[in-house]
Amino acid sequence: MNNPQDFIKTLSKQLAQIEKIFEQDVLKANEDSLSVIPNYGGWSILQVLDHLNFYNRWYLPKMEMAINKSITQKKRPPEFYKSGWLGAYFVKMIQPKPDGNLTSKMVAPKNAIPATILNSEKVLNEFSTHLAHLSNLLYLAMNTDISNTRVVTSLSSWVSLKTGDSFAFLIAHMERHFVQIVRIKQSIPHKYVVSELEKEAV
Repeated sequence: MNNPQDFIKTLSKQLAQIEKIFEQDVLKANEDSLSVIPNYGGWSILQVLDHLNFYNRWYLPKMEMAINKSITQKKRPPEFYKSGWLGAYFVKMIQPKPDGNLTSKMVAPKNAIPATILNSEKVLNEFSTHLAHLSNLLYLAMNTDISNTRVVTSLSSWVSLKTGDSFAFLIAHMERHFVQIVRIKQSIPHKYVVSELEKEAV
Protein backbone atom coordinates (compact mmCIF):
# COMPACT_ATOMS: atom_id res chain seq x y z
CA MET A 1 0.00 0.00 0.00
CA ASN A 2 1.56 3.31 -1.13
CA ASN A 3 0.91 6.98 -1.20
CA PRO A 4 -0.56 7.45 -4.72
CA GLN A 5 1.84 10.31 -5.50
CA ASP A 6 4.83 8.14 -4.55
CA PHE A 7 3.41 5.34 -6.71
CA ILE A 8 3.23 7.70 -9.71
CA LYS A 9 6.71 9.10 -9.01
CA THR A 10 8.15 5.57 -9.07
CA LEU A 11 6.48 4.91 -12.42
CA SER A 12 7.80 8.23 -13.74
CA LYS A 13 11.35 7.21 -12.82
CA GLN A 14 10.89 3.90 -14.62
CA LEU A 15 9.61 5.75 -17.68
CA ALA A 16 12.56 8.15 -17.55
CA GLN A 17 14.95 5.19 -17.75
CA ILE A 18 13.09 3.86 -20.79
CA GLU A 19 13.29 7.30 -22.43
CA LYS A 20 17.03 7.41 -21.76
CA ILE A 21 17.65 4.03 -23.42
CA PHE A 22 15.40 4.99 -26.34
CA GLU A 23 17.36 8.19 -26.91
CA GLN A 24 20.82 6.66 -26.53
CA ASP A 25 20.43 3.17 -28.02
CA VAL A 26 17.66 3.65 -30.56
CA LEU A 27 17.42 7.22 -31.85
CA LYS A 28 21.22 7.47 -32.20
CA ALA A 29 21.53 4.05 -33.81
CA ASN A 30 22.41 3.39 -37.41
CA GLU A 31 19.07 3.17 -39.23
CA ASP A 32 19.94 -0.13 -40.88
CA SER A 33 20.76 -1.70 -37.51
CA LEU A 34 17.19 -1.14 -36.34
CA SER A 35 15.94 -3.70 -38.86
CA VAL A 36 18.58 -6.35 -38.20
CA ILE A 37 17.25 -9.67 -36.90
CA PRO A 38 19.50 -11.03 -34.10
CA ASN A 39 21.62 -14.10 -34.86
CA TYR A 40 19.53 -16.05 -32.36
CA GLY A 41 16.31 -15.11 -34.15
CA GLY A 42 13.28 -13.17 -32.96
CA TRP A 43 12.40 -9.56 -33.68
CA SER A 44 14.43 -6.58 -34.78
CA ILE A 45 14.53 -3.41 -32.64
CA LEU A 46 12.04 -1.81 -35.00
CA GLN A 47 9.65 -4.73 -34.64
CA VAL A 48 9.87 -4.53 -30.84
CA LEU A 49 8.94 -0.86 -30.99
CA ASP A 50 6.07 -1.58 -33.38
CA HIS A 51 4.83 -4.19 -30.89
CA LEU A 52 4.97 -1.60 -28.11
CA ASN A 53 3.15 0.91 -30.30
CA PHE A 54 0.27 -1.56 -30.60
CA TYR A 55 -0.18 -1.61 -26.82
CA ASN A 56 0.27 2.14 -26.50
CA ARG A 57 -2.44 2.70 -29.10
CA TRP A 58 -4.77 0.54 -27.02
CA TYR A 59 -4.05 1.72 -23.49
CA LEU A 60 -3.12 5.41 -23.70
CA PRO A 61 -6.48 6.70 -25.00
CA LYS A 62 -8.35 4.60 -22.44
CA MET A 63 -6.11 5.76 -19.61
CA GLU A 64 -6.65 9.35 -20.73
CA MET A 65 -10.42 8.81 -20.69
CA ALA A 66 -10.21 7.42 -17.14
CA ILE A 67 -8.16 10.39 -15.95
CA ASN A 68 -10.47 12.90 -17.65
CA LYS A 69 -13.44 11.15 -16.02
CA SER A 70 -11.81 11.55 -12.64
CA ILE A 71 -11.13 15.24 -13.33
CA THR A 72 -14.67 15.88 -14.56
CA GLN A 73 -16.19 14.18 -11.54
CA LYS A 74 -13.71 16.00 -9.29
CA LYS A 75 -12.58 12.77 -7.68
CA ARG A 76 -9.72 13.41 -5.28
CA PRO A 77 -6.74 11.07 -5.10
CA PRO A 78 -7.17 8.36 -2.45
CA GLU A 79 -5.06 8.60 0.67
CA PHE A 80 -3.42 5.27 -0.16
CA TYR A 81 -3.02 3.28 -3.34
CA LYS A 82 -3.12 -0.50 -3.38
CA SER A 83 -2.88 -2.50 -6.58
CA GLY A 84 -5.67 -4.91 -7.40
CA TRP A 85 -4.78 -8.60 -7.30
CA LEU A 86 -5.04 -8.97 -11.08
CA GLY A 87 -3.02 -5.85 -11.81
CA ALA A 88 -0.31 -6.88 -9.35
CA TYR A 89 -0.21 -10.35 -10.94
CA PHE A 90 0.14 -8.98 -14.48
CA VAL A 91 2.92 -6.58 -13.47
CA LYS A 92 4.85 -9.24 -11.55
CA MET A 93 4.50 -11.67 -14.46
CA ILE A 94 5.82 -9.29 -17.08
CA GLN A 95 8.29 -6.99 -15.29
CA PRO A 96 12.02 -7.80 -15.51
CA LYS A 97 13.83 -8.70 -12.30
CA PRO A 98 16.29 -6.13 -10.87
CA ASP A 99 19.16 -8.06 -12.53
CA GLY A 100 17.45 -7.73 -15.93
CA ASN A 101 16.37 -11.35 -16.19
CA LEU A 102 12.82 -12.08 -17.29
CA THR A 103 10.60 -14.15 -15.02
CA SER A 104 8.86 -16.04 -17.81
CA LYS A 105 8.69 -16.42 -21.56
CA MET A 106 5.62 -14.96 -23.21
CA VAL A 107 4.03 -15.29 -26.63
CA ALA A 108 2.59 -12.16 -28.21
CA PRO A 109 -1.07 -12.28 -29.29
CA LYS A 110 -1.52 -12.53 -33.05
CA ASN A 111 -2.84 -8.98 -33.32
CA ALA A 112 0.27 -7.65 -31.53
CA ILE A 113 2.83 -9.37 -33.75
CA PRO A 114 4.70 -6.71 -35.76
CA ALA A 115 5.03 -6.62 -39.52
CA THR A 116 8.24 -7.84 -41.13
CA ILE A 117 8.70 -4.67 -43.19
CA LEU A 118 8.38 -1.38 -41.34
CA ASN A 119 8.98 2.31 -41.97
CA SER A 120 11.59 3.25 -39.38
CA GLU A 121 10.72 6.96 -39.31
CA LYS A 122 7.04 6.24 -38.79
CA VAL A 123 7.65 3.68 -36.03
CA LEU A 124 10.16 5.88 -34.17
CA ASN A 125 8.02 9.00 -34.42
CA GLU A 126 4.95 7.15 -33.18
CA PHE A 127 6.82 5.69 -30.23
CA SER A 128 8.28 9.10 -29.35
CA THR A 129 4.76 10.54 -29.38
CA HIS A 130 3.52 7.74 -27.13
CA LEU A 131 6.31 8.36 -24.61
CA ALA A 132 5.41 12.05 -24.42
CA HIS A 133 1.71 11.19 -24.08
CA LEU A 134 2.39 8.71 -21.29
CA SER A 135 4.62 11.17 -19.46
CA ASN A 136 1.85 13.79 -19.59
CA LEU A 137 -0.74 11.30 -18.34
CA LEU A 138 1.46 10.42 -15.37
CA TYR A 139 1.70 14.13 -14.57
CA LEU A 140 -2.09 14.47 -14.65
CA ALA A 141 -2.51 11.29 -12.63
CA MET A 142 -0.72 12.87 -9.67
CA ASN A 143 -3.91 14.72 -8.75
CA THR A 144 -6.60 12.30 -9.89
CA ASP A 145 -8.20 9.11 -8.62
CA ILE A 146 -6.26 6.22 -10.15
CA SER A 147 -7.79 3.68 -7.79
CA ASN A 148 -11.54 3.94 -8.41
CA THR A 149 -11.38 4.41 -12.17
CA ARG A 150 -10.67 1.48 -14.48
CA VAL A 151 -9.19 0.70 -17.89
CA VAL A 152 -10.30 -2.17 -20.13
CA THR A 153 -7.41 -4.48 -21.04
CA SER A 154 -6.44 -5.61 -24.53
CA LEU A 155 -7.14 -9.20 -23.45
CA SER A 156 -10.89 -8.86 -23.22
CA SER A 157 -13.59 -6.24 -22.81
CA TRP A 158 -14.63 -8.20 -19.72
CA VAL A 159 -11.26 -7.66 -18.01
CA SER A 160 -10.30 -4.28 -16.61
CA LEU A 161 -7.64 -2.92 -14.27
CA LYS A 162 -7.41 0.00 -11.91
CA THR A 163 -6.06 3.00 -13.81
CA GLY A 164 -2.94 2.97 -11.64
CA ASP A 165 -2.36 -0.70 -12.39
CA SER A 166 -2.76 0.02 -16.10
CA PHE A 167 0.07 2.54 -15.86
CA ALA A 168 2.21 0.02 -13.98
CA PHE A 169 1.47 -2.76 -16.47
CA LEU A 170 2.15 -0.65 -19.56
CA ILE A 171 5.48 0.60 -18.20
CA ALA A 172 6.51 -2.88 -16.98
CA HIS A 173 5.74 -4.18 -20.47
CA MET A 174 7.99 -1.48 -21.94
CA GLU A 175 10.74 -2.32 -19.45
CA ARG A 176 10.56 -5.97 -20.48
CA HIS A 177 10.96 -5.15 -24.14
CA PHE A 178 13.69 -2.58 -23.57
CA VAL A 179 15.71 -5.35 -21.92
CA GLN A 180 15.14 -7.15 -25.22
CA ILE A 181 16.20 -4.07 -27.22
CA VAL A 182 19.47 -3.76 -25.29
CA ARG A 183 20.22 -7.45 -25.92
CA ILE A 184 19.46 -7.08 -29.63
CA LYS A 185 21.72 -4.02 -29.73
CA GLN A 186 24.55 -6.02 -28.19
CA SER A 187 24.17 -8.75 -30.80
CA ILE A 188 24.24 -6.44 -33.82
CA PRO A 189 27.09 -7.24 -36.24
CA HIS A 190 30.30 -5.22 -35.95
CA LYS A 191 29.78 -3.34 -39.23
CA TYR A 192 26.74 -1.52 -37.81
CA VAL A 193 28.56 -0.59 -34.62
CA VAL A 194 31.41 0.92 -36.64
CA SER A 195 28.89 2.85 -38.72
CA GLU A 196 27.29 4.26 -35.57
CA LEU A 197 30.65 5.37 -34.18
CA GLU A 198 31.41 7.11 -37.46
CA LYS A 199 28.03 8.80 -37.30
CA GLU A 200 28.73 10.15 -33.79
CA ALA A 201 32.16 11.39 -34.86
CA VAL A 202 30.73 13.62 -37.60
